Amino acid sequence: MILKKINLNSLLKPFGYLLALPALIIIRLISPFFLIRWYCTFSTRIGHYAENIQIYIAMKEQKKIFQSKKKFFDIFYDRKHICNKQLKKMWLRNKNLFFLPYWIMEPINNINEFVLDKIIDTKSIHYIGYYYDPKKIIDHKVIPIQAVDKFNCVDKADNCISFTDDEIKHGDEQLEKMGINKDDKYVILVLRDANYLKKQYPKINWEQHINRDTKIEYYFETIKFLQEKNFKVILIGAGALKFNKLFHKNIINYEISKFKSEFLDIFLFSKDNCKFVISSVTGVDAFGLMFKKNVLEIGVVPFCFARTYSKYYSFIFKKYYSKTLDRYLTMKEIFELGLSKTLGNELDYELEFIHPNPQEILDSTKELLSRIEKNFNSNNEAKKLQIEFSKKYKLYIDKYHPERSNEKIPGMVSENYILQNKYLLN
Repeated sequence: MILKKINLNSLLKPFGYLLALPALIIIRLISPFFLIRWYCTFSTRIGHYAENIQIYIAMKEQKKIFQSKKKFFDIFYDRKHICNKQLKKMWLRNKNLFFLPYWIMEPINNINEFVLDKIIDTKSIHYIGYYYDPKKIIDHKVIPIQAVDKFNCVDKADNCISFTDDEIKHGDEQLEKMGINKDDKYVILVLRDANYLKKQYPKINWEQHINRDTKIEYYFETIKFLQEKNFKVILIGAGALKFNKLFHKNIINYEISKFKSEFLDIFLFSKDNCKFVISSVTGVDAFGLMFKKNVLEIGVVPFCFARTYSKYYSFIFKKYYSKTLDRYLTMKEIFELGLSKTLGNELDYELEFIHPNPQEILDSTKELLSRIEKNFNSNNEAKKLQIEFSKKYKLYIDKYHPERSNEKIPGMVSENYILQNKYLLN
């Protein structure tokens, strides 16, 4: 029992410091012709742990990851807490990744950055993307590993994780016990709520994320529509914890079920039965893109956080209501007034975030489904507005948030949404 409570990283970290200095001397000596770099993953947050690494793998496969012909070797290491151990297991199976323990790499990183760089500054070339300037490409530097696919690599890449035959067999058995048969088609509805972060990291104040939350009541009409189309709806995310009424046999609240596990958190997104994902823009929806599922993001906020880099994403925004002006702000105003990255309630005396209404969610869902089924009839006016929005959005992102820019923007705002909210383009 005592051994189980011992944190190996804490126990072995002193030995890591003993190894760090000689290791760094070698790393620095060979760096002119062979560069060793490292990256500490966001293993504490499921979205970043999934999406950021997926983008790295896609860029590496397409040789977009490093702006130099110099040979290099990248090392990954997780933080002390790993939010999903099944995902870690799958990352270890990926040939494009190499992991070392925290107790080895954290001392190496600390001594290099906070000691040796004070003597001989290497400009932190050994830490992946740390000093990248988004406005220009710097020789020998890598694009930062973040949730932005600057070169639109993900859509062209293969799936970056896969299940073993034994895992697939186990997953299928679990789904059948949940009431999902191999011929059932289903949609995953991801409901964000701050309770997840509060529970995982109670000592941190997460109030700044409150405007990202949602409520299941906004989705009732959409759920009813999906039922009529013979879809089962699987509720995922902390927002589902507050809803314990299974008002239909085809509604499965996975979040409060006995089947919930880190394994199924991923496996559910992998099946061909999963036709698409509706998400309130939270971390776990990154698994949708990993398995090439269309993801409809509801209520994007901050405004600059729309995932435009992939064709699998479509989205609608929360509205920015100005109490002084007594109206919604346009996209131009949101960016030029410096509000496009506003996340919390620091301006609640002036700004109110209005959640997309049930009809907007339903219309966007119908649009996505008809696109998937290849029977969508585009409205000429709506299509023109959608294109205009995309062009303006990219211009504003490139100007005000170049760290989030990407070469192309295949991810699109819903046609129905922009048709009903033309004011955004004023």
